[in-house]
Amino acid sequence: MNKKTLALKALFAMAATCALGQQAVSIHEQPTASASNSNSAPFDKIWSVALNPFNQSDQWANSITQLTNGTLVGVGADGGNQPNSCKGFLGGAWVIDVTPAGGNVFQKLYSDCATSKQWATFVRATTDGGFIFSGEDNSTSFCQPCAWFAKFSSTGTIVWQQDLTSFFGSGINLKPTSDGGFIGVGFGQPSSTEPTSGLIMKFSAIGLPLWSKSFTETAQSFRGAVVNNGLILNSIDFTPDGGYIVSGVADARFSSGFAHVLVLIKLASTASVQWARAYYSSTWGSWVPGDSLQYPVFPTADGGYVVSGTVQTLTYPFQTMFFLMDVDSEGRVVWQKAYGSTNGNSVRSNAISASATSDGGYILAGQSNIFLQEFDGWLVKTDAQGEIEWQNLYSGTEPTGSNSIALNDVIQTQDGTYAAAGSSYVGSLTYGGPGFFILKTDAQGNVGTCMSCSQATHTTVQPLDLLAFDATFEQAIPVPTFSASKMNGKKTSVTPITLFP
Repeated sequence: MNKKTLALKALFAMAATCALGQQAVSIHEQPTASASNSNSAPFDKIWSVALNPFNQSDQWANSITQLTNGTLVGVGADGGNQPNSCKGFLGGAWVIDVTPAGGNVFQKLYSDCATSKQWATFVRATTDGGFIFSGEDNSTSFCQPCAWFAKFSSTGTIVWQQDLTSFFGSGINLKPTSDGGFIGVGFGQPSSTEPTSGLIMKFSAIGLPLWSKSFTETAQSFRGAVVNNGLILNSIDFTPDGGYIVSGVADARFSSGFAHVLVLIKLASTASVQWARAYYSSTWGSWVPGDSLQYPVFPTADGGYVVSGTVQTLTYPFQTMFFLMDVDSEGRVVWQKAYGSTNGNSVRSNAISASATSDGGYILAGQSNIFLQEFDGWLVKTDAQGEIEWQNLYSGTEPTGSNSIALNDVIQTQDGTYAAAGSSYVGSLTYGGPGFFILKTDAQGNVGTCMSCSQATHTTVQPLDLLAFDATFEQAIPVPTFSASKMNGKKTSVTPITLFP
């Protein structure tokens, strides 16, 4: 079972004990719509499949993108409740394509005949009208899981696919490049006993590896560095000089114990390191929520960079907040701002994703428990300086106190509104569980007039004191090994629970 499933099952098990409403799910074929004949409109939908009291709902979305035809594609997984393409086997990576108004386009479940052994983690649209996604395949005998890459047409047909089999437990976040290929960052263990190394890999348009580089943390990487789990790279973007800016987290040791710290690495076009920094203070470090970790980084007009993610206090009760940090072209801190609260025990606001917006600002997505004594989805929209423009909370199908919602990815859509994907607890049959959640808001984060779907929150910007420290990592040029994967897609027809309209 993957990290995401374990984390969700633990989270939703708490909510299940106090769920008051039970909701059955109908499964039947839906009429297919296209983006061209559907107007864009807010919606709030959960695709959930529960089989019986002992096989509750177990679906989730990890990422979302908008194709060139305007439809929204969410990707994630079914944990083992739906039949896949192989007789007698259940579960796999789940892809759901909807119109900008939430109408069904297609749903497909991808697996290679192993029960619940594949899931999708990231998806991004490609200029040919299709999409690329990366995920993990836990059915191989070697890496368990291996990173799994697949290129799809706009209809969900697999164009090519492959597993990265030269690392244990690797996860790669792919992004299309201007030459039609792809670049990805992530992590992997060269062997089961070695620490995790950060990976950067460049691919051609047909998935052939062009070059790769690994970065390994040592006890001398920066002040406080320690070889424990190692370095994880998570996000990459392109810089005006033809190079790359990369973000991730590394291990550190403080007087209060072990923690994680944010890392930024600036690379030239040749992938040589121009500078690297680690960011932390005596109060704050970073947070690693399993394989849902994201620290998106964006170049700014002045030649610097803004990075988002989650900060965590280094001492009990280890409270977390969303944050944005602006650094100059050399990685020196210009400003930093946090969003959430540090009042009270076990206060959590976990930023899982972020996107730069067309007005120069940023949209942050994740979950927070500071408002309703439950975890709800939270969006925070800021201007270019990190000042809050609006903030909204998104609840689910259950009575207050019984919901658990996470927004795992957020994008700005072609019409200037926002779409997010994640998971939402659903009270189904005797026990409940997570459902595959897609949220579409207007430009101000609202979901129509549905008061129970979204509500404004009123937090203020919080101060941070992160400092930049020079960092160095051991570099190597690994030769990646790939094997052909054989995922097959099967159409599904789950009717979503519609919260609005």
